[in-house]
Amino acid sequence: MTAQHFNGFTPLPPYPTPEMPDDAYNAAAYATTEAYPVMISEMTTAAGIVESNANYSEQQAGASGAAAEAAAKTLIDVQAAANGAFASANYKGEWVSLSGALNVPATVTHLGRLWYLKANLANVASQAPALGSTYWGEVSRNDFTVLPSPSGWTLAADRGFYRMSSGSSVLQLPASPFHGMVVAAVNVSGTLTPYIQRNGKTICGDAEDYVMNVLNWQIALQFDSASNDWVRINGVTAYTAAQPAIGSANTWTAPQNFTGGLNMNGSPVVESGSNANGTYTRWADGTQECTKVLTTSAGSTTAKGALFAGPVTVGGAFLVPFIATPSVAASGTDSAGGGWVAMDIFPDAGNWGSYSTRNTSAVGAAGTIYLTARGRWK
Repeated sequence: MTAQHFNGFTPLPPYPTPEMPDDAYNAAAYATTEAYPVMISEMTTAAGIVESNANYSEQQAGASGAAAEAAAKTLIDVQAAANGAFASANYKGEWVSLSGALNVPATVTHLGRLWYLKANLANVASQAPALGSTYWGEVSRNDFTVLPSPSGWTLAADRGFYRMSSGSSVLQLPASPFHGMVVAAVNVSGTLTPYIQRNGKTICGDAEDYVMNVLNWQIALQFDSASNDWVRINGVTAYTAAQPAIGSANTWTAPQNFTGGLNMNGSPVVESGSNANGTYTRWADGTQECTKVLTTSAGSTTAKGALFAGPVTVGGAFLVPFIATPSVAASGTDSAGGGWVAMDIFPDAGNWGSYSTRNTSAVGAAGTIYLTARGRWK
């Protein structure tokens, strides 16, 4: 299947106008009437080409999406292989077991992480590997290990992503975390009572345990030894009642998502949902998209010039509102497989507006209208 081209419409003859003499008016009216069948035939052909090209574009988009996904997976494999090769080159073992001079290139392990030497050291024992060190850099690693956090207490480990599956789940942060340690958690318990125990430190500047009081939301924390505080790591979208610190009530007012999750042009999804009123997706950059499917009560049978119109169908309210009137695209088909053109009428920031249909021929069968609105939620 390939894209099709339309060669254009045959120009219509001059329309009859009231100021014409009767003979000229009648001749012009006759010529115009004779041209209508050709125009309708060409419009039908054009509509078929538009539908065919739309299907072709959808197929191409699907193929492009699959290719992009495969490329992303390949990139991950390449990065993993590169990191593995780098780590194995000149590996010296655990840092705590080393002493004396150490020169570049060299890699060591320390606190469960792999580090590379950036500058020669006269005594390797004098400089412990750490984030921000002049002498050491961490070999890039962005993965989390998914671990259980059932009922009772679970001591958090570095780069653990804990599924808090019980209302009595308590994830305890270590009493002596190292600088740069990362811990993540998600509440999948079905309750609002699991919590992260701070164990003497602060969480985002708050000297209280953090209650995971929103279902299915995620939080990722990294320990900063300079402030003795667990802070939100870069790349996590998190919203609180009072940014940047968590409010004293520990109430989060929007979801948190890792950048490695669903995203659009690098912007992570922060919220999505659906019900009988449609679907919505919100991205961290402020973009919002809503979709909805409408069913018409009848076909397009009312003559409107060269086309036929259907009844007006009310779209109703958006599942979530926009901050300003979004752009709305509408398309659809009738139950017999013919092409509709859905005409939108006055959407606003909170409502889809109303829609009627247009077809090149009278069709009595009801149809389906597909709506997509795109705008901003913040």
